[in-house]
Amino acid sequence: MFRSSFPARRLAAALVLLALASLLAACSRKSNVLTPPITGTYTWRNGVQHILADRSEGTQPTGCTSCHHAGTGIPDWSDYATVAAEDSATFRFKITNAPMSLFLKTGEAQTLSDWKNAGAPY
Repeated sequence: MFRSSFPARRLAAALVLLALASLLAACSRKSNVLTPPITGTYTWRNGVQHILADRSEGTQPTGCTSCHHAGTGIPDWSDYATVAAEDSATFRFKITNAPMSLFLKTGEAQTLSDWKNAGAPY
């Protein structure tokens, strides 16, 4: 009896792993390209707000503001004044370390850091 249930257990384990992989894939964004592409200096209005925004592509949140919003007890990154007031070094640390780094595509952390270092233009 044990031998006959062994393949079923292996199949169940494979299905669980497949489900977990699907959930993780749902958390990633399909494209790291802003439409239209930004030319010149990034500002809050022309790109930074979009990078921080909840850009969900399905049932899972995929943006910083899915957690960083009013009423959560952590900084509200949907609000320009809050993000602009954050210390640059602290902000850089937050965007380059998990869980924040999971929501950003290649180059976005550097873009956000450069924006902060440029004085956080609106």
